[in-house]
Amino acid sequence: MPGGRPTLYKPENADSARLACMPGATNEALAERFEVSPRTIDNWIATIPNFSDAVRQGREVADETVVSALFARATGMEQKMTKVFCYRGQPVTANYTVRLPPDTRACIFWLRNRRPEQWRENRPFVEQEGDEEWVSELEAASERARLASLPAASQALRSSPPPSCSSPPLGGKSGRI
Repeated sequence: MPGGRPTLYKPENADSARLACMPGATNEALAERFEVSPRTIDNWIATIPNFSDAVRQGREVADETVVSALFARATGMEQKMTKVFCYRGQPVTANYTVRLPPDTRACIFWLRNRRPEQWRENRPFVEQEGDEEWVSELEAASERARLASLPAASQALRSSPPPSCSSPPLGGKSGRI
């Protein structure tokens, strides 16, 4: 005869848990539903295969619903709407369809989770040949912009083209007469 307190688990708890997990119930919500502690729900999931399977099946339904909604937001969707207005004192309903554009945040979320190597925020920088030239051009442009913001230097900078520039200054006129 095993010692300890008798379990509060009943076989019908599995179906009830599956139905509760379909709309997204957490272990804490299940604990409230069955009037036990969250630790007891964890133990039931770990030791009772029927209960564990029911919880997993219910959560898969909830997850698939969220995946479908996220995909629809990421790719854009059409939503049917109904508008009720008053015409000559009588309520009139009009059905119409609204095209919702793709949501950028949903796209980013989807891509960061589905393709993390390509879309994570802190990807490692891959150096390519010719990067040094590109970086020096950016640094020179940054320096020119900084100097242009200074009052005395901006006049001198405007009168002479940058050293690496062979085209005429803006306005299309060259310095020659």
